[in-house]
Formats: sequence, C-alpha cells, structure tokens
Amino acid sequence: MRRFWLISVLLVVTQFSESQTAAFTVRQNRFDDVPNLQTPAPVASSTKTTKKAETVTSGLLKKCLPCNDGVKCVPQIQCPAHVRMESHDKPQICDLPAGKFGFCCQTGQNHTAPRLEQISSKERRSGIPTILPLSVLDEARRNFEHLMHGIAQIPVRRGFPDFAHGLVFHSTAKDDLHNFAISNSAIEQVMTTQLFGKKEQVPVEDFITNNVPVKFTETPLAQHCQPPPLCRNIRSVYRSLDGTCNNPLPQRSLWGAAGQPMERLLPPAYEDGIWTPRARSADGTPLLGPRKISRTLLSDVDRPHPIYNLLVMQFGQVVAHDISQTSSVRLEDGNLVQCCSPEGKVALSPQESHFACMPIHVEQDDDFYAAFGVRCLNFVRLSLVPSPDCQLGYGKQMSKVTHFLDASPVYGSSDEASRSLRAFRGGRLRMMNDFGRDLLPLTNDKNACPSEEAGKSCFHSGDGRTNQIISLITLQILLAREHNRVADALSQLNPSASDEWLFQDARRIVIAEMQHITYNEFLPIIIGPQQMKRFRLVPLHQGYAHDYNVNVNPSITNEFSGAAYRMGHSSVDGKFHIRQEHGRIDEVVNIPDVMFNPSRMRKREFYDDMLRTLYSQPMQQVDSSISQGLSRFLFRGDNPFGLDLAAINIQRGRDQGLRSYNDYLELMGAPKLQAFEQFSSEIGQKLSRVYRTPDDIDLWVGGLLEKSVEGGVVGMTFAEIIADQFARFKQGDRYYYEYDNGVNPGAFNPQQLQQIRKATLARLICDNSDRLTLQAVPLAAFIRADHPDNQMIGCDDPSLPAVNLAAWRT
Repeated sequence: MRRFWLISVLLVVTQFSESQTAAFTVRQNRFDDVPNLQTPAPVASSTKTTKKAETVTSGLLKKCLPCNDGVKCVPQIQCPAHVRMESHDKPQICDLPAGKFGFCCQTGQNHTAPRLEQISSKERRSGIPTILPLSVLDEARRNFEHLMHGIAQIPVRRGFPDFAHGLVFHSTAKDDLHNFAISNSAIEQVMTTQLFGKKEQVPVEDFITNNVPVKFTETPLAQHCQPPPLCRNIRSVYRSLDGTCNNPLPQRSLWGAAGQPMERLLPPAYEDGIWTPRARSADGTPLLGPRKISRTLLSDVDRPHPIYNLLVMQFGQVVAHDISQTSSVRLEDGNLVQCCSPEGKVALSPQESHFACMPIHVEQDDDFYAAFGVRCLNFVRLSLVPSPDCQLGYGKQMSKVTHFLDASPVYGSSDEASRSLRAFRGGRLRMMNDFGRDLLPLTNDKNACPSEEAGKSCFHSGDGRTNQIISLITLQILLAREHNRVADALSQLNPSASDEWLFQDARRIVIAEMQHITYNEFLPIIIGPQQMKRFRLVPLHQGYAHDYNVNVNPSITNEFSGAAYRMGHSSVDGKFHIRQEHGRIDEVVNIPDVMFNPSRMRKREFYDDMLRTLYSQPMQQVDSSISQGLSRFLFRGDNPFGLDLAAINIQRGRDQGLRSYNDYLELMGAPKLQAFEQFSSEIGQKLSRVYRTPDDIDLWVGGLLEKSVEGGVVGMTFAEIIADQFARFKQGDRYYYEYDNGVNPGAFNPQQLQQIRKATLARLICDNSDRLTLQAVPLAAFIRADHPDNQMIGCDDPSLPAVNLAAWRT
C-alpha cells in the first residue's frame, strides 16, 4: 500500500501565482530515504564522484568556486563528456539553483569527447586509410543492392493491429516514399561503414565516439549528404515551417529542422558500434525478449493520481507529436514491412524476413496471447537519415517533423502541408462546419485510418497521427479553433491586413501560447520545481529572457524520444468515463475502441463532454503499471487482441541503441545500481527473473521503477533527461517567445509579451469549447476538477485571465 504526504504542487492559475497542495505517491524502492547530496542520489555510496561532491558541499556556508569566464555551470547531464573522463580530469564542480551542483563544462553537449588516456586507440587509427577505398565502396554497393532486391516484399495486411501501428509513422504517401529513399541512402552509408570497419578492424569504441576520420566526400555516397540550405532572410519575422534557418550560423541552418537526425546524450549501445542492436547481456548471454519483461514487470494496476487529470497525459501527447515523428523502414512500394506470419503464429523465416525486422517473441505459455496462438508481434526498425557531416559512423534515427515546440501538428512541417490546411481567407485554417460547430476537415487520405468504415470520419491536420485516439483529436481541434479565433480578432483590429499577415501573426501567437502553457503549467508537473530551477526553465514574470545559445542543438535526443518521454504511456487510463453536464458519467469507453475511430466526435455534445472528461478524470500515476488497453489491446480494431506497447517501447530502445539504465545513472553523477535488491525486494525479485545483471536493465524500464521527484510525476532519471531536452528547446530556439529582437527577429514587444504570459489552458478550453454543456473549467486545468485546492470558474468570469489581442493593433 502506498503512503502519501503533502508537498507543494505548482498551480499556475493566474499570471504569476502559485498554489500549495496535496500529496504525491512515494514508491517503495531504492530511491527512498537517501541523503540528497547531489542531483540524483539513488543510493548511499562512497564512490569518487560522491566524495568529490561532499568535499565541496560539506558545511552549510561553503560554496563552490565560480566557473572561469566564458564557461557555464550546467547540470551534469548537460556535460556528458564527463562520463568518458578519469576522475582527476572531470570538470570543476559549481553551484546551481535549488541547492544543487553541476559542472563547469567546456565540452558543451558533446557526448563523444574522447578519453584523454586513449593514446593507444589514436595510434591504432594512424594506419587506417582516411579515404574510402574503391574496393570497399564497390563491395558495399553490391551488398546493398543484393539486400534490397533479395528481400521478400511481404506487406502488412489492412485490418490487423500491425497496420494501425504503422500509421503512427504515417504522414502522406508522397512523404513516405521520400523518406524511404532517404532512409535507403542512410542504410547504404551504414553498410559501407560496417564493411570498412570489418576490413580495417576498427574498434567499436572509435565508431561510437565518432573517431573514425573517414568521410563519404569524393564518393558516390556524397550525394546523400544534405548540405545546409542557403538562408536568404536570416532576419525573417516568422519561423520557417520546416525548421530550417533557425540557427543563424550558415553551417547550422539545419539544426532542429524536419528530416534531421536525433542527438544523443551518450554514445549508442550498438553491438558493432554502428547499427546492430544490443542483444546480449553484460555477461554475454542473450537478453530476454521485451514481451517477457512486459508481462513480468509491467502489469495493469489501477492507481489514479490524487492530483492530476487526463489533460496532463493528453497535452503531453500533443507536445510529443509537435517535436518528433519517427519513420519505420518500408517496402519499395511504400507498404509496411511484415515480420510475422498471418495472425502472428510465427516469425518469418530468414529467407522471407526483411532486413529491418526485429520481431518480438511471444512465449508459448504467455498468459494472454497463448489463447490466440500468437507467438510473434510485428516490429520494424526505425528509418535512418544520412550523416549530416558525411562521415562514417553509426546509424542516426530521423525525425520527420521539426524538433522545435512550434505547433507543427496544427500547421504542418512543410510548405506543402501548410497549404493543404489554410483557407487563404482572413488568415484562417480550413475547418468543417458540422451543424454550426467547427471540426477539423475530413481527410482524403485512405491510409489515415486502418478501416474503411472508420476512415469515413477521419480528420486532416498538420500531423498524420491526429486520428490515433479521440482525446488527441479533441486537443487538435482546440488548437485549430484557437488559431482561427486569434486570426478573426486580428482581422477585426486590423481590417486592411492581408491574409498572409493574419495567418502568420496568428500562428506566431498560438505558438507562443503553446510554449508558455508548456513551460508554465505542464512541464513543472512533469519534472518538479527543483529541476525547473536547475535547468533555468521557469518563465519570467516580466521582461525578456537572455539565454539563447547559438551552440545548443535543439534536436531531440534518442534518450528522450525512445525512453524518458514515453513515461506518458504509464499515465494512460484504459477507459474514458465520459462525463455529461453536472459531472454525471454517461458512458464508459475502452480506449482501444476510439483508436483511429473518431466517429463519436460527430455527436453534437461529445466535444464538450470529452473536454470535461479530460479535466475531471484522474490520470494514472507514472510507475511500473501499464494499462491492458496498451499492453494487450493496442490498435486491436475488430480483432480479439492487439499489440503490447510496453514490449514495443523496450524493443524500440534497443533498436535506437539506448544504453542500459545504469549508464544514465552514471551520466547524472549517481552511483550505478549494484544489485536488484536496491529496488524493493518485490521489484528486485521480478527484475532478477528477466535480467541477468543490473547492467542489462533497459532505460525505459528502470526509469519507470523510480520514485517520483518532489513535486513531479517522474523519477529523477527521466526528470533529468526531460529537463535537458526542454532546455535545448528553449536555449536552441531563436524564435522562443521570451527572447527580444536582438535574438528573435519576430520578438513580441513588451506589451504583447505580457499578454502572452496570461495564456492558460483553462482559457483556451473556455474560448474554444462548443459551450453547449461546458460553461466552466477548473482554474488550474491540469489539476483534477474535484481536487479541494482547485476551483471551477465560469468561462465568462472576468477573473479568468485572457490574452488581450488589442496589443496587436497596428
């Protein structure tokens, strides 16, 4: 039984106010009752790192020496090269806000700074050719062509869970084929790298640290290396749709752009250092399959959060879709790859299997799938993108959308996508008039939903995943309506304004509102107030922020995308308790029944009822429990079974080359886990059944087992990774809403910026609901409506803050 105690919870309900409230759950595990000597202190330890921290922090009045001029004090996770240094070479310790310490970092966010003692490795490289031999290029090309033409073209059949899962990677048929070509180019580069490494006996260490000084330039493969675009108007008031030209330096104009690779906190854990997934334990034995881990460790237990509602979960998914969309390897015709026999009876033979297959094995005694004879769950590896620097190295995963928090699900990540969304009248987005209500327009894309019948009500937006679940559609409609509301108001204030100006300025305002709500209301709930302060993420009350850094790459990290931000899957409830006016539950809907099936949205009062459900129903606590709606019935459609998202997450981490959980503890400066028993005895016993050593624990699994940080919903490891990522989004985005015109060419003037700071999710709900049955909202929209420290407020109540758009009168 879990115990509770009171903590301070950030409730941003007016422009600058905070409210103190109730309890968070404390997990019975190894993070309990540990002295807080440094940022993450998982266990009491006398390691060198901890001793170093104690010598600096012992004594209440003792302070660390300040960093030298030009050197910043950052949390350890933002100086990852320290992991590869001996203790005597580690950076100087320095003071951070919230009573924590960090490093005076001179290597930046570079995780591949080589060990200073690696002289022998450098000597070995002296005999390696610096130019790719033609023999390697020719052989690699033959191998690639044989691989591509020799694979069986077995597609996933429509109507099966595998097909619906493939839609998670979908954008448009044209984009899918374009990404197929890009990924093939990257795979050919990877195969060339693998062959070169084998022939020249290059150590794995050199590949994962980018210490192989060989480039594809002056070879046929150079055509796949994308040069930075020429930015003709670096002082554009408006950010580009595809994210290009955000960084003003010519060689960095692709940083954060759509189609660019993810970054890494630590080098990948590929077995060959290039692209072969981690498949073996630290003791050399094979790792157990993800499905076995899922059903052993991640059972479905109902643990409603005592404070936060489903809006936290759903807004988090909107943010996830804004900043990342991966792509899976596909067949030549653009169809999805099949790795299992029909209905998952067995994995395809090596002769039939596609090279990108990593099927998930299901044991014969599986307590769920055995009843259906399922022994194989389909899983296909992520697409790659060619190396931006045209250098031999490991495979890099692609994000098809911009890496910035820029409302790309509303506006798209390309000019073509944006044009398909615009009305080209009054700056508005196209909407469908559904008996007086504005809904998203219906899509013409036959692959937007998996079944023909459900597809008749599927919607079109800036993101191909909009129809994934009906609660996501609800917020997509909310943001599209907000754009049109703002555009209409700007048009009234500026009657002679052009459609282009109205659209672009409305977009600029909505992006700023989205950023402010994210950093002011949402993010503190996830990572807690201490991390907000340490990573300098707290929005200002007035004036401009001054922490833009041209050297910060805003791209998402594999660790964030493949593990930490997938914490949201634990917060999903398996059912929606649809609430009508006055809070009465009218219907209970299983979430698999509203995945890629948005037909309920056409019911007149459903939109208001869904919004009310999201702010009234508690989210599930972020822990080691996953709803069966995700772990057994994901995307089931009309089938009796679906996929297992927990198993998919574990397998995806291995596909992306994520290192083990222990390596990220070390990155944060915490001692590594030495025994499973350092978690609770119950969890330790379960871990020992699915992992051979603590060094094998997958990052996503280990992160879910941690105790929540104070005031947040995730454990320390995920809090650090997420905080680092949002620091990148802020410090690496020239168009971030709080920057002045010395940095941001489209900066808001002081009066406009103060208005943006009034934006709240509660106000957005009031302004953009149908107002048929919804007349009031919780003042703190992410807090349960029934929480005693929250209060309902009428949408017409003048005390509910609102952005006054009169500040945009020209």
